[in-house]
Amino acid sequence: MNNPIVRGTMPDGPVYTIVDITPELAKKWFNQNTHNRNFRENVARAYAADMRASSWREDGQSIRFAEGDVVLLDHPPIYGGALLDGQHRLWAIAETGVTIRMLVVSNLPDDTQDTMDTGAKRTLADVLKLHGEDHYVTLGAAILRVYVWKQGARKNIKQSGNARPTHRQLLAVLAEHPELRRSAEIASRVRSSARISGSTAALCHWLFNRIDPSDCAFFFARFADGAGLMPGDPIYALRRAVDNLAKALGRPDEAHVTALVIKAWNFYRAGQEIQLLAYRPGGANPEQYPEPK
Repeated sequence: MNNPIVRGTMPDGPVYTIVDITPELAKKWFNQNTHNRNFRENVARAYAADMRASSWREDGQSIRFAEGDVVLLDHPPIYGGALLDGQHRLWAIAETGVTIRMLVVSNLPDDTQDTMDTGAKRTLADVLKLHGEDHYVTLGAAILRVYVWKQGARKNIKQSGNARPTHRQLLAVLAEHPELRRSAEIASRVRSSARISGSTAALCHWLFNRIDPSDCAFFFARFADGAGLMPGDPIYALRRAVDNLAKALGRPDEAHVTALVIKAWNFYRAGQEIQLLAYRPGGANPEQYPEPK
């Protein structure tokens, strides 16, 4: 534990203290946020969601303050200046009313802020790989799409609302739906032979498999290999539609392609023949986003 700091006699170098940060203390320290990057509310709200759900874990991240003689805490005595790092976590603590234990580093030179948050952030795919998951890139994308879909978002299936889901929220989706691993495996095969992203294929496989596993298996097998398909078959029309979109746009809008796959599935399930598969998201008569049946 640090030696007591006598006011007026500043320590030489950084001071490290473990503090139980209360909502009141978080509000006080947040007001020290006079020299920081722009505040991102979506990040702070995601942290708050984890804290409310008691999913927040101590991971060694610190709250960091510059040099200064402002009294940050009386017992143990901590002095500092501007808040350099931790604004989003402090906001979340104040917002949720919880108390979180964190490492507090004070008495840092102002220029240390130049090196903060410059490393590559760990993605969900990185976390899944560390957990030993197969197809971890596709699986990570699928988990996010399922999370967003369950939130009710359709035309933007990559993000729902203002709050970005945290890794813990997304891992909870996988725990609730372990069958996503199979969807990611199938999607990894389909994307190699059809002009569709792994994330779209995985989301659609998960949606369709919940409706009818046998029909889903046939639909994706024929979507991948095209065997025996004839004009008029919805899967044939889907393969043509996604191929034409890819040729025209290179990387078509993911929500648009997802809508096409869902429409083809609905036609297939209804036993209906079609010659041309299309989706109109805008214009004078915009089409309602399809729901799988």
